[in-house]
Amino acid sequence: MGYAEVIQGLKKGQVKSVYLLYGEEAYFIKQLEQAVITAVLAPEEIDMNLLTLDKDPAINELIALVETVPFMGGKNVIHIRGTALLRPRKNGGNEQGEISDKVEERLFKVISDMPDYTHLILSTMDKVDKRRKLFKLIEKHGATVELANIKARDVRGWLTAKLAELNKRMDSDAMEYFVGVVSIMPQISLSFLHNELEKAALFTDGKTRISQSDLITIMSSIPEISIFSMIDAVSQKQMGKALQLMGEQLKSGEHPLKLVSLLARQVRLMWQAKEMSKGGYGSREIAEKLGLVPFIGEKMLKQSKNFTPEVLKEVTLALAAADYDLKSGRANKSALEEIIIAMCR
Repeated sequence: MGYAEVIQGLKKGQVKSVYLLYGEEAYFIKQLEQAVITAVLAPEEIDMNLLTLDKDPAINELIALVETVPFMGGKNVIHIRGTALLRPRKNGGNEQGEISDKVEERLFKVISDMPDYTHLILSTMDKVDKRRKLFKLIEKHGATVELANIKARDVRGWLTAKLAELNKRMDSDAMEYFVGVVSIMPQISLSFLHNELEKAALFTDGKTRISQSDLITIMSSIPEISIFSMIDAVSQKQMGKALQLMGEQLKSGEHPLKLVSLLARQVRLMWQAKEMSKGGYGSREIAEKLGLVPFIGEKMLKQSKNFTPEVLKEVTLALAAADYDLKSGRANKSALEEIIIAMCR
């Protein structure tokens, strides 16, 4: 079951007795936790009938909580964050502290026949073992929902929905810019994007539209944006601007290793774009194959034309060496400066 399917079910009053929410996207997990709670409990019932725990209780205690009849009627919601009940077992066997088979069987029985007055939410960002009997029982009698990190191609739909919630509209070039920013991030965090959008809404308070210039002002400090701007400066041989952008990131607290990693990714994408272009691919095809939005794919191809394959190869090797030296303590930010200077020549 996916995020949208769960939300639609809750809107129709189809609330499962038990939910397992797992995956790397904390934003979606929090959204579903809250959606289930508000679907079951009225605001005035939350203080009395919601129990939130930050770790698993003893299994016997959990069973007792599930079977406890709500005070003054109604329903109970038991919410366990960071559950370890579904973790893979080490070496396929029992870990120290693993619950006994007899107690585990009692838990299985309760999950298979949950009282109609209790709803259980288990959530975790850890890996879960889908082969375990508990997972299969929750899948059969409730809902297991994997919430992976969002892909760049899906951000536009999410962004449109969030703008509607905020009663805001975004200019078309601003939309392209926002989606483009996201597509160059090695990993997309919706919590981070949500915060950036909230900042944009506050920054444009009193206006209904968010412009590209608004976003540039708000998001200019994001390392990925600075790196992309730095590549722009490097490709135009603007050494001073490129070094200034790098210095601003270091002053803001970014570690040289992160900048090396981001720069290496951009150089690798440029190299790939250049090779694909030689093979007859257009910018849209290149963007699709590299997992980028068209706007960024086109820009990546344009930037790549300012470097020979030999230079891109040398820079890639230099960045790999800088990464190793920084990790071993044999280099500092000057290694990155030297690479930028070499690219600008």
